[in-house]
Amino acid sequence: MVRINLSISENILKKVDKYKQFIHLTRSRLITKALENYFVELESKIFEEKKKEAIKDIIRIREKIGKELEGWNSTEEIRKLRDSRWGGLTKR
Repeated sequence: MVRINLSISENILKKVDKYKQFIHLTRSRLITKALENYFVELESKIFEEKKKEAIKDIIRIREKIGKELEGWNSTEEIRKLRDSRWGGLTKR
């Protein structure tokens, strides 16, 4: 474990001391848990932003190739692939 010096306001320190007694943790453990929770929240936000960007990219691609696919029946294509894979055999 690494030891660090940390500067925080008296207000925050009072809250740390109040809650550490309530949940029976040391200051260090409470601050560590708070940081871990914050990192989980940040990672979730980063994931959501990446997901939004991916969706925007998909929409851009769909708009770009959409006209080329007019009249194309995806369901029919899936049926053709499925039927050719089974080659007339009965499915289990």
